Amino acid sequence: MLEIVRMGMERRDQIAEIWADAFEQDPLMKWVFPDDAARFSSLARWWGFAIDRQPPGSELHGTRIDGCVAYWQPPQGQENSSTGSEEADRGESEGQKAFVAMMTDLLGDLAPSRMEALGQMHQARLAEPHWYLAVLGTSVAQQSKGLGSKVLAPMLDRCDRVGELAYLESSNPANVGFYRRHGFESIGEFTLGDGVLITPMVREPRPPGQR
Repeated sequence: MLEIVRMGMERRDQIAEIWADAFEQDPLMKWVFPDDAARFSSLARWWGFAIDRQPPGSELHGTRIDGCVAYWQPPQGQENSSTGSEEADRGESEGQKAFVAMMTDLLGDLAPSRMEALGQMHQARLAEPHWYLAVLGTSVAQQSKGLGSKVLAPMLDRCDRVGELAYLESSNPANVGFYRRHGFESIGEFTLGDGVLITPMVREPRPPGQR
């Protein structure tokens, strides 16, 4: 039986490589990191950075051995509940500086345009409190086996049980149908970069028996 588990920092490098493999041909990531030869290593570093700087309360859910991991960030306001605002602001500022330094190292002169586009995506995020599916990635060799559905299930069950929204942005039109099957609905579209289509999607909690 496939087991879905909570993952911690001891799996950091493995998770980063799973996501790098999963997103190497993603339209947004191909635009952000246009060098085909360097994209995998750039993505592994990018995702490692994201894992290192998870907001408090974030959760990583994955298959123990099969190469699929989801990264959920908690509803806004919960992530800093255990820290003072000055400490949180200081951490965010330090994180932004580190992100700029990493992107400049990876992309050189392309970094400002890529960071500006990613900032637009962040600004467009749903205003209502929600669990944010920041990443769902399955290694290429393990795709089309139903792993993504199984990895999503624990958080979607929780959202239904406690009546919370879930939200994501799909950067690949091929994945929109998959998310619709799990109750997410498009709330619009916008483009980034050289016409990369982004589809924000929200999922209302479902009453028992309607999953």
